This record gives sequence, C-alpha cells and structure tokens, in this order.
Amino acid sequence: MASFNTVNLDGLIFDMSELASMPDDVIDEMLNVGADVIAEAQKTVGERMGVHLTGVTLDSIKKSKKVSAGSAGGRYIDVYPDGTNADGNRNAEVAFINEFGKRGQMPRPFMRTANEEYADEMVKAEFEVYDSYLKSKNL
Repeated sequence: MASFNTVNLDGLIFDMSELASMPDDVIDEMLNVGADVIAEAQKTVGERMGVHLTGVTLDSIKKSKKVSAGSAGGRYIDVYPDGTNADGNRNAEVAFINEFGKRGQMPRPFMRTANEEYADEMVKAEFEVYDSYLKSKNL
C-alpha cells in the first residue's frame, strides 16, 4: 500500500500565504521601475525613428506620479507624453500623429515599437524588485 509523508507542510503553507499577501508598496515599486524602462525606451525609439524635430514631444514622455487602481482590481502606471509644445499643441496629439500618421505623413509607431522591443527589459527590472522581496522573506 502506498503512503504519503510530508515534512514542514505548515512552513510551505505559510510561505505560500506570504506570497499571496505581497504588500502594495512592492507592487508599486515593480510598476515604477517598469514604467521607467518603458518611458526611456519610447524616447530612445522615437529618436531612432526620427520623432525629434524639436525634441519637445519625446522629452515630455513621463510616467504618472502615482499608481492607479484598475476597474478589475489591478494596478497600473500610465506612461504618456504630457503638456503642450510651443505652438500650443498637446504633446499627446503630436505623439498620436507620429504613431499613426496622417495624410501625407507616414506613421512612425515609436511607442508601440518601444513597448514591444523593451518588454523583456521591463520584466527583468520588475523581476529584480520581486526577487528582492522574495529574498527578504527567505523564499
């Protein structure tokens, strides 16, 4: 007849509950480092794609100051072009036109391209925060 033995099952259950109750500040830090990577990536790719006539639009790309709660309970940080340029045009509108083009201007999808190209780097930065949290709990 087969038998099943466990050693330190209570410890495993405790460790799993520690993981399930990760503090919001750790999640916020993960989102912040990920947003930093993506904001810089969008500036870099925008420069590479020629979205830099004056540099105002690329320089305006930033992350939101606080983490927001999503409608489904998730958390997120926005990365976006903020403010207006010297002509009074919103930098978000200028970025949109660059991203999708208009009659007589081909699209330069620098934001989507940056998000895709730098996804692994963003995940790596976020994982380092997560790994640090796990190590602090001896997990």
